[in-house]
Amino acid sequence: MLSRYWIMCLSAAISLAFAIGSAFGQPRYSHTGSTLISGIRVIDGLGFEVQSNQDILIQDGKIAAMGASGTLRAPDGALKIDGQGLTAMPGLMDLHIHLQGGWANGLIPGERYEVRFDDKSVQQRLSGYLYSGVTTVLDTGADHNWVLKKRDEINSGKLFGPRFFTTGVAWSSQPSGWDAGNTGGDATWARSTIVSDLSKLPEQVARYKKDGIEIIKIYAGIGTVGMQALIAEAHKQGIRAIADLWMLNLNREVMQTTGLDGWAHTGGFNVAPIEDHRWMAENNRFVIGTTVLGDAMSALRVGREHGKRLMAKDPLIVDIWGDDEVNHFYDVYGKIRHAYYDGPDSFYQRNNFGRLMRFRGNMMQNMKLSHEAGVLIACGTDDIYAGLWPGESTHREMELLVEAGIPELQAIKACTFNGAKVLEREKEFGSLQTGLSADLVLVEGDPSTNISHTRNIRHVFLKGKQIDRTSLKLKP
Repeated sequence: MLSRYWIMCLSAAISLAFAIGSAFGQPRYSHTGSTLISGIRVIDGLGFEVQSNQDILIQDGKIAAMGASGTLRAPDGALKIDGQGLTAMPGLMDLHIHLQGGWANGLIPGERYEVRFDDKSVQQRLSGYLYSGVTTVLDTGADHNWVLKKRDEINSGKLFGPRFFTTGVAWSSQPSGWDAGNTGGDATWARSTIVSDLSKLPEQVARYKKDGIEIIKIYAGIGTVGMQALIAEAHKQGIRAIADLWMLNLNREVMQTTGLDGWAHTGGFNVAPIEDHRWMAENNRFVIGTTVLGDAMSALRVGREHGKRLMAKDPLIVDIWGDDEVNHFYDVYGKIRHAYYDGPDSFYQRNNFGRLMRFRGNMMQNMKLSHEAGVLIACGTDDIYAGLWPGESTHREMELLVEAGIPELQAIKACTFNGAKVLEREKEFGSLQTGLSADLVLVEGDPSTNISHTRNIRHVFLKGKQIDRTSLKLKP
C-alpha cells in the first residue's frame, strides 16, 4: 500500500547508521562446505506432515540427501549439527520489500528526502533479512538503475544479502515518487515508467526484459486500456504483472479485463466477495499478502503492547537496529500516527483512506478467504513503514496468517514454497527436497504447533552455506 510519496529513513537513524559504519562486522559465512544435520524435525514447506528424527545432508550448495536419522553419513570435513529439539524449514521469503526505503519519522509526510542509502545502510537492511532467516526477497519498487545496481552487487558478493529479485521501477500514469538518486539521467524513468503512448510499450517493456526483470509492478492510475496494453505486451515478452490499485485490489473485473497475474497486496479497504477469490483460484492468479502492513496501518500491534515496548525486547529487531533506534520509534510513535496516518493533513486522510483501524481485519479476512478458495498466497511485508522491521516482519506476517485462521503449516508454505512458485523458481528452491538449493532455517521448537517458534532461529543456510549470524549484528 505504498504511497506515491517517498518515505525515506529517519534522519537520526541515518546519522546513526553512518556514524557506526565501523561498528558493523563484515557479514560472512561461518561454513561453506558439506553439512550433516542429524535427528532433526523437518517442515518441508509443501504443507505436508512434519517428519521427525530426520537427517539432512548438504553438499555443493544443495540438499544432497534426506532420510531417517542414522541413515546418512557425513563426508570428511563436514560440519555436523545435532538437530535434537530443532526444526528445519525452508528459508523464508518476503515478496514485497523496498530496499530503497525506510521510515521517515512520519513528521514530514509527502516531502521527498534527498538522502541516498549508502552501502552500509543498505547492508543493515539486508542483514536484517538474513538474520531473521529470510533468504529470498522481491523488491517491488525503487529507482530503476539504483535497484539493478544493488541486485548486481548482491549477486557479485559486494553486498551480503538474500536472493534478490526486483520489479524495477513501477508503471504508472504519473510520477510515483521513486525519484531519489536516479543514475540514468532520465527523471521520468526514475519516478515511474509512464504509460502515455501505447506505441512505445514494446520498447519500454523490452528494457525491463533486457534488465532481467521477470515481474513488473503496476501502480494506481494507468486505467483499463493502459493496463490491457501493458500486460499484453509484458506477456508477449515473457514478463508477468502484479498491481497495487488501492481500493481495487482483489477485484475480479480488473483481473478479467486486463489479464493481471497477481496482486502486490491483499485488499484492506474491504473484504472481496468469495466469488472473486474463487475466480482467482480457478484462473491461476496469486496474491502477495502484506497483512502485516494492515497491522501497522491499524496501529494494533503497538496498542496491544500496553506500553511494554516489546519490539525493543525482540532480538530479531534489536540485534540489527539497536536499542536507541527502536526506542526512538516508540518515543515518536504518537507523532508518526498523527503526521502520516490519522491527522487531518496526513497522507492517508488527504487521500480518503478513512478509518485505518479496519485495514488489518479486512486483510486477514481476505487472506483467509483466498486460502479457503485455493488461491496461491505468498508473503510480503512492504517493510518501509514505521514498525515494520526487515526480516522480523515476515515472522509477524506468519503469525497474522495463523491468527486469521490459516493453519501453521500453510502459513509457513505461504512464506516459502508459495513464494518460490510466484517467482516460478519452485524447482530450484523454496522447499526441503533432495536436489533443491539448501536454503534452510533451523529453529528451536516446533512451528507446526506454535508459529512463533519460527523466531527461535539457531542456524541459517543460504545456497548450502552457513551464515555467521553473529557477524550480522549491530556491534556495540
